[in-house]
Amino acid sequence: MTFGEKLTRLRKREGLSQEALAEKLGVSRQAVSRWEQSTALPDAAKLLPCAKLFSVNVEWLLDDARNWEDQAQSAEPAQETETRAAHGDRRWYIAGGIVTGAGALGLVVMGIFSAVFPAVVSETPLGVDWVRVYDGLAGFLKAHNVEWLFALWAAVALAGLWLLAQPSIRKGNQKNSRFSPWYAAGVAAALYGVGQTAWYVQQGRMRDLPLLALFLAAAVWCTARQFWRLGGEPDESRRRRERILTLLYTAAQGVILLLTAEAGFGLMALVLHVGVYFLCVGVMTGWRPGGRKS
Repeated sequence: MTFGEKLTRLRKREGLSQEALAEKLGVSRQAVSRWEQSTALPDAAKLLPCAKLFSVNVEWLLDDARNWEDQAQSAEPAQETETRAAHGDRRWYIAGGIVTGAGALGLVVMGIFSAVFPAVVSETPLGVDWVRVYDGLAGFLKAHNVEWLFALWAAVALAGLWLLAQPSIRKGNQKNSRFSPWYAAGVAAALYGVGQTAWYVQQGRMRDLPLLALFLAAAVWCTARQFWRLGGEPDESRRRRERILTLLYTAAQGVILLLTAEAGFGLMALVLHVGVYFLCVGVMTGWRPGGRKS
């Protein structure tokens, strides 16, 4: 029984069309058609996901001497592998949940303290005719010199989100992503600039308005280019998922922008922008520390 015959039968058993199978494996429908006609074989990177999808063994798929009846024995090792992978994912989720919860709790506690012990701090930089006034959370952090602690809790929360994203990153199905890390970096940098210049404009530095407009135009351009890259294909859930994640990424960067414009977070805002950027790039492209892709 050839690989193509086995694949066709497995696909029909699961009620999948060629298009649906192609989407799950991240290939074209024509590639699946060639596999089923036995005119081509999937490369090594697609064989294991294919076997896992149907809960069979790679060796059984490739061995023409083994028939359909033999797949029951081959399914057991594949199921064991899948079970081990699920247990591994669970460890990432538990660790990520604990770390994210700790970071979020720290941020919430500091927010509560800023409401219970309000403070207003003003700064007058030398050589300027305007005054910076910090109140609310920013005022509390500056009054008690605990900005570093707020940044630390934010970093912990981002590290937890990174751990939660690891199962998705390690599945290695992001290799065909059209998400551009360069445009994402442009969005983060431009929105950071928007937040900082908006803060200065609020303090009376009206000469920064042209710079604010420039940063805003750059952010809009990078965002539009990113979504343009992800559009245009009927595909599907994959592109739809990428567009949703890109929208969430842009919204998260926008929230940090609002915090910066309102409270002048400065270096803390930069840490948050960079952290959200690396988290999103990891999820979308499969990047992991050390320059490797899963």
